[in-house]
Amino acid sequence: MDKKSLFTLSSNKIANQANFKIIILSQLYQNNDKFINTFLESETDKKIEEINKFCILSNREEYQLDLIYPLIQDYNLSYATQDILSNYLLVACYSFYEKAFKEILAQTDKLSTNQLYNCYKEKYTKELLKSQFSIDFELLQDSAKINELLYFNNDIKHKGLVGKKLASVNDNLIVGNPFTNTYKDFRRLMGAPISLLEDLVCKIKPQL
Repeated sequence: MDKKSLFTLSSNKIANQANFKIIILSQLYQNNDKFINTFLESETDKKIEEINKFCILSNREEYQLDLIYPLIQDYNLSYATQDILSNYLLVACYSFYEKAFKEILAQTDKLSTNQLYNCYKEKYTKELLKSQFSIDFELLQDSAKINELLYFNNDIKHKGLVGKKLASVNDNLIVGNPFTNTYKDFRRLMGAPISLLEDLVCKIKPQL
């Protein structure tokens, strides 16, 4: 097998492994959602029925709120967990993409360890692709979504607030606002890593 074929085979494997991990992230969120929508709601209905019976039999309606309060806490914690989880799905998604991106570039044997390490820097990475492979990052498939994913990653990890770059590419977000549930954004962006990585492999292959 020649060098181009080996590069394509190993790089596509790297991209597919990253994509599989991203799909698992989505399943993780859905499992939490299922817990809220099935188990928790079912248990709540049972508990409310018990509370109503207790209040009628004991004639102590003043204690009803105290009995319901633990259920309210369960719901609040579950939805808070859902929001936090949705945020870190985006962070993990970008992390899997970035790791795969570096591993694919490493397969070319054209870059030093230091160059690969610095590929976490947006401007540096784009200039490196241009100088070493004559590839314009912005012309790769779904590059705009990868940029947005990067901005989500940076703002969630470092600030916890929406930054200017992210707000400039996402009309639903306002600069300075805290993040709430971002699962819809994750679903919209989760296919971008495999799309860009596969295109990157195709663009690099002829140069080997």
